[in-house]
Amino acid sequence: MTITDSIKASLLVLSISAANICSAESYSESFEIPDSEWRIESQCSTVAKATQCTISVNDGNTEEKVLNYPAPPASASYEAHIFLLTFGCGTACSATYAYKLGGHLGGPFPLVEATDNEREVVMSLGAKSVLFYRMFDNSDEPLHEITPDLNDSNLLDVVDDSSLEDHIFRLSYLTENGLEELQYEAPQ
Repeated sequence: MTITDSIKASLLVLSISAANICSAESYSESFEIPDSEWRIESQCSTVAKATQCTISVNDGNTEEKVLNYPAPPASASYEAHIFLLTFGCGTACSATYAYKLGGHLGGPFPLVEATDNEREVVMSLGAKSVLFYRMFDNSDEPLHEITPDLNDSNLLDVVDDSSLEDHIFRLSYLTENGLEELQYEAPQ
């Protein structure tokens, strides 16, 4: 191989690398969490049609990286020292992560209907059952599961309302017999 051949090869590698760098797109998004001093910041880059975002929380004094995800969160909240970040993932689909400062990350939890941040429990809806999870438990197993008698109905189609009061989750849903309600008290 002559010197000119190695220069040509180096130029070819350099031009391919430059083309790859030029095909990368970067953008950032930021939004305030309502009723708090915190902001959610997303630094995103797209390379070869794959987007990756670094999601952080920031209050002007403290900034912590929460996770990497293919898109910025659709919504966020902060209550009882816990951040809830919800990401869309398609029709009738969402993934919610719970985060506490210091690096404690829980989730993803699908279709979160309500949360008890003080007791660190989420209520998640499935097609046939209501699942309750500990926010920061490393297990994928639910803390508790309730499967109401819905015959052939999908739970997502019959939910009427949900609430949390005094650590008691309530979910009302329509059946052939009318409106019914299930309850579950979040354990300490």
